[in-house]
Amino acid sequence: MAKPYPIVPVAWVDGISQLNASLTAYQMAVEGILRRFATEGAPYNFESVIAGLDNLFTPVLEGYQDIHSQIDKAREMRLVGIASIADPEEEHANR
Repeated sequence: MAKPYPIVPVAWVDGISQLNASLTAYQMAVEGILRRFATEGAPYNFESVIAGLDNLFTPVLEGYQDIHSQIDKAREMRLVGIASIADPEEEHANR
């Protein structure tokens, strides 16, 4: 049985590409920091680093939460559709 998915205007999810790029940059920064901490030790107060990382991540998280909220509203308004992939053999038989 197919599951209904929300149909939303593209403008609602336009920012997802930028959010994904920001999330990738954040991941690379965290990996670099952790690698440096592992090899050279922590040059800063660890709690300050965590707070700084949280400040960098918060806008990305809020962006994803905004998109999720908009999609939930579409679901509540019953703007849903069911996507399916046609069977090529069945399509050929129907011609």
